[in-house]
Amino acid sequence: MTRRRSPLAALLLALLLSATAPAQAATPLDSFLAGVEKRTLANGLTLLVRPEPGTGVVAIDTWVKAGYFHEPDEVAGMAHLFEHMFFKGSEKFPGAERIARELAAVGGQSNAGTIYDSTNYYFVVPSEGFERAVEIMADAVANPLFDPAELAREAEVVIEESNRKQDNPAPLSIERMLATSFTEHRIKRWRIGSNEVLRDIRRDDLLAFFRTLYRPENMIVAVAGDVDVAAASALVERTFGALPRGELIKGRGPAEPPQTTFRFGRSAGDIQQGYSVLGWHTVGVGGEDELALDLAASLLGGGRSARFFRHVVGPEGAATATASHWQFEDVGVFVVQASFDEGRRAEVDRRLLAEVERLKAHGPTDFELRVAKNGIASGLVLGLESALGQAQALAYAEANYGYEALGSRLAAIEAITAEQVRDAVRRHLTVDKLTLYHYAPEGAPAVDASGALAAVRTAVAQAPPAEASAALPPAPAPVAGAAADRPPVEVRLGSGATLVVRERPGAPSVAFGAYLRGGRSDESSADAGITQLAAASLRRGTATRSGEQIDRELELLGTQIELDVGADAVGLRLDLLRSNLQPALELVADVMVAPTFPAAGVEEERALQLAAIRRSFDSAFQRPFALAAGALFGTHPYGLPSQGTVDSVAALDAADLAARWRDLLAAEDTVFFLVGDVDAAAGQALLERAFAALPKRGGPRAAVRPPQPPPARLETIEYRNRKQSAIVVAYPAPGPAHADAPRLELLQSVTSGLAGTFFAELRGRRSLAYTVFAGYQPRREGGALVAYLASDAAKEPAALEALL
Repeated sequence: MTRRRSPLAALLLALLLSATAPAQAATPLDSFLAGVEKRTLANGLTLLVRPEPGTGVVAIDTWVKAGYFHEPDEVAGMAHLFEHMFFKGSEKFPGAERIARELAAVGGQSNAGTIYDSTNYYFVVPSEGFERAVEIMADAVANPLFDPAELAREAEVVIEESNRKQDNPAPLSIERMLATSFTEHRIKRWRIGSNEVLRDIRRDDLLAFFRTLYRPENMIVAVAGDVDVAAASALVERTFGALPRGELIKGRGPAEPPQTTFRFGRSAGDIQQGYSVLGWHTVGVGGEDELALDLAASLLGGGRSARFFRHVVGPEGAATATASHWQFEDVGVFVVQASFDEGRRAEVDRRLLAEVERLKAHGPTDFELRVAKNGIASGLVLGLESALGQAQALAYAEANYGYEALGSRLAAIEAITAEQVRDAVRRHLTVDKLTLYHYAPEGAPAVDASGALAAVRTAVAQAPPAEASAALPPAPAPVAGAAADRPPVEVRLGSGATLVVRERPGAPSVAFGAYLRGGRSDESSADAGITQLAAASLRRGTATRSGEQIDRELELLGTQIELDVGADAVGLRLDLLRSNLQPALELVADVMVAPTFPAAGVEEERALQLAAIRRSFDSAFQRPFALAAGALFGTHPYGLPSQGTVDSVAALDAADLAARWRDLLAAEDTVFFLVGDVDAAAGQALLERAFAALPKRGGPRAAVRPPQPPPARLETIEYRNRKQSAIVVAYPAPGPAHADAPRLELLQSVTSGLAGTFFAELRGRRSLAYTVFAGYQPRREGGALVAYLASDAAKEPAALEALL
């Protein structure tokens, strides 16, 4: 789970905020909202339409205000099972695979999600498939079949999903914290449901849930994209308008009494790293302090310049530390989570609590508060770049407070002061409202509740000193937006680098990337992980900026550098508001061209990478794929772990990283891209100036060294104490330039997805897995065709046979 805030709200906030100035003109805000048409159908259903002509794509999102909170204890898990059954046949489209196939026939994609207080179903289709997609969705919502045999099979699939979650320590530890923290409210339950209950749910149970909660007055249909408003409204009226009114019965279960004492829980499992989760009861959507606590979560855990990264994460502290504020219709939870080497648990708990206490004692600085507001805005604005993002944002906003009320909420966010944030944290994040949960590796020393409380009281007894505030820089120079939606253009810069620009008017945002040819394919077993560590260490300092300055400047601009270290390329990516493009490009150019790889910063990044390597052993995805790659590619670099090994990473020093980066950085091997609301000529001019000092290689690239396929079938097995067995099957495949590459991409499309053959057979008909897919991995020196399935350990032989 992440903090739930409408991406639409973020866009509208972003239009009010620049990186440094308190406000901008509200014209874009007015324009965006003015484009939304709202209707209430005769049966009570709410329809929102937001046209965006010329995109060729339409998204339809049906939002139902019913989720885990609305199911009785005796059928806990039914809301999620109901969501699964949505795709399993309706009156006009009977059969378990008919809906997926009909949608695929018009080029559409589908999915759904259930959370505590709502469920949403969405289709994304080419505009010419819009009418058919609405007919399919409306019939699925109005006339589900709930075939008993299919229900029994799908219950087993949901059980596999539950098993997968129990093997994932991060979400598992959060759910166990909630079970410890709440005594009455339904949020305390294992939300997917127990295996026994899921197997006992019958068609009549689903029908009762459907008849009482899937009523039109409890639904919102949001349509966004390349549609005509009148035509879309008439189509929804004809289809969804046929859904009859009924008796809306929305039982929410018992209310939670106020928490007045500290609560503690602990468990252990077959994991490499420990987890601590701290939770405090807060307020639901629209409650007092809701928005101030959102800002507090961003201040503590919102990025590399946030307090947790600067004061909790580190070689002697945590590997990860996050903060989120969840709000639902009648309950809220402030959640802090950290992962670490188990021996550092006490120190990490102390540091987490110390930062909460520092915020309670002194509040945020003006600079921090501006960064938090900008981060909330620009971090979520990107959701509106797509038709699906717009449809889901509109539906969420309408379901919770009405999309028309966005303006007043945004004004409230901008008006929040440092004192209001401090006071909200003081009211809610107290020891008597705290729940602490420890999830530890098996055999780790345990602490009891009294010992945990004593440690908490010691940690909060004295708040650290106040933070010093940084100065706000001047507002960046404006950048021209895109005049029209144009296809990509490729130009050669003066440095010799390539620039690809795709102008797309709309939300005032831009995606930027810089990719260097060459990646992990240049590594060996002795220096495996060096490319990842070198790229991560770029952010630790340059000739003119410290690592802290880099993080602070980036996050003031509402963005962060995202690394993309692949087998054949290394990329740095940013997503940001167009108004912040110039300073962002100048900063990234400094990071790429003039890094200093300071020893202390490298050591901190090494600690994070070593922790990530250890966490990968706990992942039901990363670990089996690493084993499969090693078996398939042998000693070739493609067979090495993507982040290296503990031994190889521990042996690297700053000089190694500097030499590696010098070898990678060359103008003729660099490709830049700009995609979004930016004028191509203006973007090119900014890049010419920012990256004028990009060096040239001056020599040939390394020759291609195709990996040798294994001489015979190999099987690698690693035993862990888990609910599921994760299986990867891998075959050698040609690279992207081979004539068979398009055929393999087509094969991937045929086998994967809701309409794919693997999904239909292995999940739909045999109930062997929740997650199953096949994929083609094209690489310069030789690729792979892979298939993945995770199944109950008792089903492993049958699952492997079926997958093969």
